[in-house]
Amino acid sequence: KLDQKMKAVVSTQSTGETGHIILKHLKEDIPVDYSELIWEGAPIKPIPEPEYWKPEPWEFFRDGARIEAAFRRFIHRAHPSQTEESHDVIVCHGNVIRYFVCRALQNDPAGWLRFSLSNCSITHLVVRPNGNVSLRGFGEKGHLPPNKITYN
Repeated sequence: KLDQKMKAVVSTQSTGETGHIILKHLKEDIPVDYSELIWEGAPIKPIPEPEYWKPEPWEFFRDGARIEAAFRRFIHRAHPSQTEESHDVIVCHGNVIRYFVCRALQNDPAGWLRFSLSNCSITHLVVRPNGNVSLRGFGEKGHLPPNKITYN
């Protein structure tokens, strides 16, 4: 239903390149918001703690507040006055997506690192007018040729 009301939010970080590619395939007149709120980062200390990744405590403090602010800004039910379905395309890095999914599904956000995402994958969250949230797809990568699937 990509003919519905749309807007795009694109990270001003390196995912901006991906964002420009995606925007070429969407309606030309959709509004685009370039945001630093959805930069990659360390959203919250993960449980369990991985042995291979050890950000400093200050990184969680700095990044966590920003990523939580992004969640509150971009993941919410529509305004009650909205009468038509809308779609927001958010182009950002995996840590932000994993955190958003945990928060939206009301799961412990400290479990965000238990999910694995490939680069350029698609995650589809549905936020209904009554506030119910469904995860329709997570980390889908069927649009990529196997030799282009990478992970960070």
